[in-house]
Amino acid sequence: MFLYCEHDLIPMKSKPFGALFGLLALVAILGIAPAFGQTANEIDMAKGAGASASAGCVATNNCFYPNPLSVTPGTTVTWKNTGDASHYVTSGQPSDNTTGTVFDSGNLIKIGGTYQFTFANAGTFNYFCTVHPWMTGQVIVGAASTTSTPVTNTTASGNAAVPEFGPVASIVLAIAVMSMVVFAAKTRGIPKL
Repeated sequence: MFLYCEHDLIPMKSKPFGALFGLLALVAILGIAPAFGQTANEIDMAKGAGASASAGCVATNNCFYPNPLSVTPGTTVTWKNTGDASHYVTSGQPSDNTTGTVFDSGNLIKIGGTYQFTFANAGTFNYFCTVHPWMTGQVIVGAASTTSTPVTNTTASGNAAVPEFGPVASIVLAIAVMSMVVFAAKTRGIPKL
C-alpha cells in the first residue's frame, strides 16, 4: 500500500501502527474515564481522618470519599483504607441504637485493606468508624441510579480539590499521545483504523 504525498511515493505500514495506537487510546480512555465522574463503587478513607474530630475532612464531610455514594440495589460497595490509621465501617450513627445492625466490618480495616458489603435493598444507609466516630458517611441505594453520583470535594478553604486518579492513568495517556505523535511524524498523516 502506498500513500501519495505531493509527488513522492511513501511506503506506509498503517495496520500495525494503527492497531497499536487504537489499543493505547482505548487503554488511556478506560484509565482516565473514572476521573471525569467516579463510577467505581469504592469509598476511600482520607489520610489524617483518624487524627481528631478537628481533622480537615470532618468539616467538609469527606473523611469517607465520595460522600454520599449513590448506587443501585444489588451493588457491592468496597471501602478502601487509603488513610494512615486503621478504621471500622459500621452502619448507623454514633448516637443511635441501631449501629452495626445492617453491616459492620467486624475487624479493623488496616492501611491498604478493604471491606465489602452488598446493598440488596433501596434506602439511605448512614455509617461511621466506631474508633473515630467523627468519620461519617452515607450510601444512597435507589432504583433509578445506574452509576455513582459525582461529589464535589472541597478543601477546608472552600476551593475545589482535584481528585487523585492514580499514576497509571497519566502514564497510559502520555504513552498514547506520544504514540500518536510518533505515528503522525513517521507517516505524515493521521492514523485511520
